[in-house]
Amino acid sequence: MNITKENTVAEIVSKKLGSDHVFSKYKIDFCCGGGMTLEAACKENEVEFETLKQEIEAINTKIGGEHSLNDLDISSLIEHAIEEYHNYFAETIPQIMPFATKVAGVHAAHNPEVVEINVLTKGIEIVVAEMIQDLQSNLYPVIEEILNIDNISAEISLNQIEKVKKVLKNYEISQKLIGDTLKEITVLSSHFLAPDNACNSFKFLYEKLHELAHQLHKYMHFEKNVFIPKVLKLIE
Repeated sequence: MNITKENTVAEIVSKKLGSDHVFSKYKIDFCCGGGMTLEAACKENEVEFETLKQEIEAINTKIGGEHSLNDLDISSLIEHAIEEYHNYFAETIPQIMPFATKVAGVHAAHNPEVVEINVLTKGIEIVVAEMIQDLQSNLYPVIEEILNIDNISAEISLNQIEKVKKVLKNYEISQKLIGDTLKEITVLSSHFLAPDNACNSFKFLYEKLHELAHQLHKYMHFEKNVFIPKVLKLIE
């Protein structure tokens, strides 16, 4: 697709692999702020549109050309969510937590913000775990049931539809909590910039939190703009 100023951030992330890295570089919100046009996003973040466009095209060509997640069916998208994101969160967040606790305990006197960052990170751990459990236990099995129905429009039950809608509502609440918390952590950490005299644990914590924030934004974009629209179309 040709990138224009009228495209939204969410459209580009859905269709241009690697564009999320470019948006993160210029601190452009591609999750909750994904509905903003590129023109508005460039103006707000003081970046030239042509610069942004060229960087997105370059990284997209480098890592995968025109392949898009929108081309995948729902079962493949579920597999992608688990392998690309759920497994990553399950492995990475427990690695981060000991460092968040350690840094809060050691550096609170000179960097009081790390205490709040520790609390907020624990909150993310809980919300993400509950969200993934709800999706894997309650949403994905129902979707597979529906996909196995020969005539979906005629045979899908009201109970199945209500189960899907309930999980999606829960997900919407979780997404807002995660998004708001990430914004707080970003501000408190000065965009994950550790102090000049920070120890290795301090630096590692901010590096991993930055990485986690990026992956969470990617995941929430994927759910909101790729996966959920296909699920809603399935139960129409």
